[in-house]
Amino acid sequence: MQQKAFHVFLTVVCVFFTSAAYAAPVKDDAGRTLDLPRPAMRVMTLAPSLTEMLYEAGGGDKLIGTVEYSNYPPAAQKVERVGSNQKLDLERIAALKPDVVLVWYHGNALREIERVGALGIPLFYVEPHTIADIPGVLERLGQLVGTDKVAQEAAQRFRNRHAALRTQYSNRGPINVFYQISGKPLMTMNDEQIISDVIRLCGGRNVFGKEPMLVPRLSTESVVAIDPDVIMASRLGYGDGGAVRDPDAVNVKSWNEFTGMKAVRNKQIWLIPGDQISRHGPRILDAAQAVCTALDEARKFK
Repeated sequence: MQQKAFHVFLTVVCVFFTSAAYAAPVKDDAGRTLDLPRPAMRVMTLAPSLTEMLYEAGGGDKLIGTVEYSNYPPAAQKVERVGSNQKLDLERIAALKPDVVLVWYHGNALREIERVGALGIPLFYVEPHTIADIPGVLERLGQLVGTDKVAQEAAQRFRNRHAALRTQYSNRGPINVFYQISGKPLMTMNDEQIISDVIRLCGGRNVFGKEPMLVPRLSTESVVAIDPDVIMASRLGYGDGGAVRDPDAVNVKSWNEFTGMKAVRNKQIWLIPGDQISRHGPRILDAAQAVCTALDEARKFK
């Protein structure tokens, strides 16, 4: 009887360690399947948003290298830098010997990524296009690094909060929004960019959403002619906090001379925390809350 119990125990132990040592194949956002022999223990991220998602998925202790501006969570600030999302230190990357490198698909410089791939290091491409894509990314990262339970819980928290925001703002009146990506040159984004998904979540409409280019260049006259209810831009620098109404901020103050525009006349020029709204990661729901609050203020003038 004791011998049978021992065999049962040994079988359970073997199953546990076998499953813990094997990583199931995971498909990335480039449509490629990554099949690692075991969960990744040494991970490198090539964008701040990927750093945030790795921590949220429970794999922060496995991060051994990242790029400039990976400032959140605070623990990420202590991780070694291997360049920027556009220029990488190939020698340092090779020396750190990552099991996998998380790549911002279409965000990192293609030539640099090809050079990393030539080192024989496995690459995993990530690019959520909508808010709803983010929890799935968290779950896949959990599979890659062996933190499935933590990642699944994080993904469900995200889904629950996203659903709550949809419920809260689904019946709000429409608001026309111009989102300024940069002032010189003047640029915005179309509806395929995730910031537009944030605006839609809050009952807003991206006035340049139908443009064919993902990040179109504009003339000042085209924005004045379309006369948005709200002008939004990223707040310079980093940090938490909600939307700030600041028509005199350096990146938007040039609009003040167009006093006939609704957004200028009603003082509806808002700044959103840049490291929340511009990163395709878990804190984008903080940015969404900020955008929704700002649009509610603008509705008072409708």
